[in-house]
Amino acid sequence: VAALCAVAMRERRPVPAAPARCKLVLVGDVQCGKTAMLQTYVPTVFENYTACLASEEQRVELSLWDTSGSPYYDNVRPLCYSDSDAVLLCFDISRPETLDSASKKWKTEILDYCPNTRVLLIGCKTDLRTDLSTLMELSHQKQAPISYEQGCAAARQLGAESYLECSAFTSEKSVHSIFRTVSGICLSKNPLQPPRSPPRSLSKRLLHLPSRSELISSAFKKEKAKSCSVM
Repeated sequence: VAALCAVAMRERRPVPAAPARCKLVLVGDVQCGKTAMLQTYVPTVFENYTACLASEEQRVELSLWDTSGSPYYDNVRPLCYSDSDAVLLCFDISRPETLDSASKKWKTEILDYCPNTRVLLIGCKTDLRTDLSTLMELSHQKQAPISYEQGCAAARQLGAESYLECSAFTSEKSVHSIFRTVSGICLSKNPLQPPRSPPRSLSKRLLHLPSRSELISSAFKKEKAKSCSVM
């Protein structure tokens, strides 16, 4: 009898809803802090993530794409933008020039390849805002770390959805907060949709992405094909 009751209870349990999928692309200058942010979040980022939105529980499967800010990858990086739900435009608050790049380079690239995708401006390495050696180095250049107010103003100028900050070095909580916020924005403005076609295959721990060498090889083959002439 106990076994029958247990079976009946299992049968009455609601079938869990399929997780919503959010593809997030991280861009920004070299060494601006985006990869460190992902490395801080990696223990949970590829597992089902539950967020409470509008009093309802919804599992969110985050697909995170870390890109290189090196000009060497300018020709292949745009391949990552396809089907993205949000772009996290990152900069280093201790290097004002990385915020300048947000408007001079990254905004243009985003508008060219995914103009309808939501953009969030992310200030990284906030622990350096009070770091003595960083402050001294910047003072020699007659500069100062980017303040929170300056970040907010830059986000408005860029047309970003929001401005968020984190320190992967001193505050793991701030990193998790960013991904919770981004997940909420993606879900609130883009309710549950059927999986895109073709569906992406995910491994248990890592998203299966082409390596940078594969991307470069693919781009090289395309350029080579363009240069061929038919006799």
